[in-house]
Amino acid sequence: MRGLSLALAIMLSCMTFFTFDAVADLYTHMIERRPYSFEHTLHLGFEILAAIGLGYGALMLWRYNLLLRKTANSHKEKIVLLRGSLEELIERRFAEWGLTAAEREVTLFILKGLATADIAAIRQTVEGTVKTQISSVFRKIGVRSRTELMSVFMDEFLDVSAHEDV
Repeated sequence: MRGLSLALAIMLSCMTFFTFDAVADLYTHMIERRPYSFEHTLHLGFEILAAIGLGYGALMLWRYNLLLRKTANSHKEKIVLLRGSLEELIERRFAEWGLTAAEREVTLFILKGLATADIAAIRQTVEGTVKTQISSVFRKIGVRSRTELMSVFMDEFLDVSAHEDV
């Protein structure tokens, strides 16, 4: 976005230069009451055309910049809403499956992609305990692997988010 702002500033500076140069040429010719030669007329015409073109380009760039900002803000809002929907879905499923607090924590770490050893280190417990909790989670949910566990959430989340007016 900074690049667009810089381009806009340069275009406006150039437009201002050509506008003032054209006005100064017109003023000088009017004060001196001398006629325009073909070359001067052509030069003045190009300066005016350049000023108009740069002004129009700057206006379009400014509008495009606004559109990009509006789109970016809209996408940020959608991400927040979708993240909230996923959190609600996870909490609802955890309650339905009757997961304990420890099982919920382990399941969240699995969904984040952590390995058993990493989960054990974070929870300050041994890997055997984490493996037992993972087995219990899989049994309660009715899955056989981490991939199936993630699939349960992603399939349902994608179904839920597809039907929401986000």
